[in-house]
Amino acid sequence: MDFNWINVGNLVVIMCLIAINVIAVRKKVSESFCSKYPVINIFEQIGRYGSMAFMIFPAFTKGWKFGFMSVMEMLIWMCSTVLLLAIYGLLWIKKSSGGVGILYGLAIVPVILFLLNGILLRHVALVAASLIFGVFHFTIIKENV
Repeated sequence: MDFNWINVGNLVVIMCLIAINVIAVRKKVSESFCSKYPVINIFEQIGRYGSMAFMIFPAFTKGWKFGFMSVMEMLIWMCSTVLLLAIYGLLWIKKSSGGVGILYGLAIVPVILFLLNGILLRHVALVAASLIFGVFHFTIIKENV
């Protein structure tokens, strides 16, 4: 299964991630964490938005296309994406009663989602962006907890 200039499936995934975050903000469950070092905040945002963009657009890939090599990879993607989105939503629900483990869970789920997509779609830029996001996102969480 190939995607040409846009991956609509991952566009829906990104919209779900954003919707979960918007709901958390409206319910006043979300809080904003920042690093005291601006460069860490900048790299975290580069990784975050780079991951979102690369999940949708096949930038820096051969022929500006990406896709799954087999039906099994697509099934792994579908099942893992639904599972990770459900876990992410549940973690936000549990956040008010949870502790540090919930915060780390909220940090790791999007990173795993981005990284898994990068691996399954063989999208090196997505893998790189997800790793940048993960390292700096965890740094910010660790600094604020």
